Amino acid sequence: MQGDNIVVEAHHLSAAEVITSSLLKTIDSAANRFTISVAGESGSGKSETATAIACALENYGISSIIFQQDDYFIYPPKSNDAARRNDKKWVGPQEVKIDLLSSHLEAFQ
Repeated sequence: MQGDNIVVEAHHLSAAEVITSSLLKTIDSAANRFTISVAGESGSGKSETATAIACALENYGISSIIFQQDDYFIYPPKSNDAARRNDKKWVGPQEVKIDLLSSHLEAFQ
């Protein structure tokens, strides 16, 4: 989420290099802006991985912007955690404002 302290570790940088190097040709040949999605539950390392990818892309002269999925959760973190504990069926895409995130990504492209 905005304001989070992001700690990028060696394994994030290693994963980012593999991801970035495998996508360079595709990114270079894209007619428009290119998006990469890193998805997962809160605390899974999305922000760290995305930040590491942004750093790797910068090394190739490619600028980037990060849209943090956690900023699109329907409930704030503590409420969302409570909803998950109350009903396991809450866990998944339905806890995220996918339409809003998609519209922001479309506007970006």
